[in-house]
Amino acid sequence: MTSPQHPYDPRARPWWRRVLLDALRDAWALLMPVECAGCERYDRALCSDCASSLVAHPSIHSTPQHIPVHCSLRYEGRVRRVLLAFKNHHRTDLSRPLSAAFMPALWRAVEESTPSGQASGEIEIVAVPSSRRAFRTRGYHPMLLVLRAAGVRHARALRVVQETRSQKLLNAEERAVNVHGAFMATRSLAGIRVIIVDDVLTTGATIDEAARAVVVAGGTVVAAVTIGFTPRTLAVRDIASGEGYGMEKGAKWKLPHGAAAHDG
Repeated sequence: MTSPQHPYDPRARPWWRRVLLDALRDAWALLMPVECAGCERYDRALCSDCASSLVAHPSIHSTPQHIPVHCSLRYEGRVRRVLLAFKNHHRTDLSRPLSAAFMPALWRAVEESTPSGQASGEIEIVAVPSSRRAFRTRGYHPMLLVLRAAGVRHARALRVVQETRSQKLLNAEERAVNVHGAFMATRSLAGIRVIIVDDVLTTGATIDEAARAVVVAGGTVVAAVTIGFTPRTLAVRDIASGEGYGMEKGAKWKLPHGAAAHDG
C-alpha cells in the first residue's frame, strides 16, 4: 500500500496532468485572488509553502484505552490553520490536499491491522459522526468530505445520541466524561473489524467513545486514523525516522518490552 503506484498516491498521476492542474490553478489565482488557508497571503487556495507543510509524516499514538492511532501531521502552525479553515470556515476546497495528507496514515493502519493472507477489504472504515449542531453550523461533515476526495468507501455505522459541550477548554478527564455515551451504532457490527477515523487526535477521548459504541454493537476496533495530532509533552514514535517528538532532536524512540507508544 506504500507503493508509489497506489491509486490514492498523487505521484501516480501522469506528469502532464500535474503540470496542467498547476497552470490552471495559477491562472485562476490571477483571475480570482483568494487567501491561502495556511498563511492568508493572496495566492492560490493553498500556496506552495503551505502545501508542502501537508506532506505526511505518519506517527503512531495511543488513546487512554490503548487503541493505536495513526496520524499524518502535527496539529500546529500552518497545518492547524488549514484544518480550522476547512472545518470552521467552509473551505471545502481543501478536502483534496487534506485527503492526500491523510491517506499514508490510513494505508499504514490497514497494513498493520491486516493479518498476513487476509484481504484488507474485510476492514470497515467508520468516521466519528458530527453532532446535529455541528452539521447545522457547517452544512457538511469534514471527514466524510476527506474520505470522498480520497475515494475511500466508509460505513455509516455510528450516530450521535447525546449532544456534548465543546471540548476546547476541557482537560483529558473532563473530555472523557463529556463524550461518554455520545455515540451509538446504527446496526449490528458483530464480527466486523473497524478502523475509526477522525480529524484530530487530542486526548483520545472521542475515539475511545466511538470504539466503545462499536464494541457494544459487537465489532472490533483494530486501529484509528486521524489527519493530525496535538503535540504532547510525552514522546511518541515517528514511523518514518524513529525519532521521538518531544525528545531531543535526533534521539531515537525505544519502547520498553511489551509497551505501546502513548501520547495520553
